[in-house]
Amino acid sequence: MGQRHLLSILLRFGRLAVVTLVVGTSTWAILGPTPFARPTAVIAGRAAPAARGVLGVESAPLTVSVDGLAANVRTSSETVADALRGLGIATGTGDRLSSPGESAVVPGQRLALDRGLPVTLIDGGQEVASRSVRGTVADLLATAGIVLGPLDQVDRRLDDSLYPGDVVRVTRIADQEVTIQEDVPFAVRLQSDPNLERARQVVVTAGSVGRVENTYLIRVVDGRETGRELLASQQIAAPVAEIRRIGTRTPTGSAEIEQIIRDAAAAQGADAEQLLRVAYCESRFNPGAYNASGASGLFQFLPSTWAANSARAGFAGASVWDPVASANVAAYMFRMGQSGQWVCR
Repeated sequence: MGQRHLLSILLRFGRLAVVTLVVGTSTWAILGPTPFARPTAVIAGRAAPAARGVLGVESAPLTVSVDGLAANVRTSSETVADALRGLGIATGTGDRLSSPGESAVVPGQRLALDRGLPVTLIDGGQEVASRSVRGTVADLLATAGIVLGPLDQVDRRLDDSLYPGDVVRVTRIADQEVTIQEDVPFAVRLQSDPNLERARQVVVTAGSVGRVENTYLIRVVDGRETGRELLASQQIAAPVAEIRRIGTRTPTGSAEIEQIIRDAAAAQGADAEQLLRVAYCESRFNPGAYNASGASGLFQFLPSTWAANSARAGFAGASVWDPVASANVAAYMFRMGQSGQWVCR
């Protein structure tokens, strides 16, 4: 083989090696790992980052459940509390949230908000809560910040379980010791005076109220006093009784009317002085007296009373304005024990 032929073969092998190197390098560049690319780690339990919005703010899909009612939403908020605020959902002290409000929002996360049971809590007559954490009566009181006093009462056992629609009533009871000064009324003593007209009174010695210092134990229920017990009393000033003279003399009417009444008393067996007192009190000895209630005559008979008793007394058909008939019917009724029908006696 000549030298030129050997050089030709070597040149062909060299070209083939160059082509093979170029092809291999290109293939490795396309299919092989990129030395400058950062590896992507897959974290269990978390989804891949969500696509960013038009303005570059990440929009995360969430499922929000409030008292069992769920809805799928999207949010760009970073924390759970911000996400709820963005949805217009306010949380209260008795609410329970499945994730802390300060925790970060995780795409695909399910947020559950439990607002508790619809119950009514009445403290001292005032409604202070309308929802409660799920649990017992004691849990409800603790959540509402209610501290019971030694006499306070709850209409349910503290370990009773709560159910929707329950009403829990706290009755506030307190005993208060109070010392106050009070007036003591004075007594009135009457002295009969035959020189004064009947029922007229004249003050002889004016009375004055006394003063005492009383200490009471007062029971207060829901802000209202329900009873008091006197614990101690100390007199500061004694009351002074008032002395009055009271007239017993029946005023004199016309001689004719007074004689009619005395004659009727004698005929019916009644007390003449009592009849005179009643006639004066009722009509001032006026046989024509009339009252808007319908009472008429010397003794102010009502129509029904006159109709029933005038016949019994033997004066059926007589006029109530007739002083003789009126005096005799009144005397008859007094003798029969019916004087109680008159206020004046």
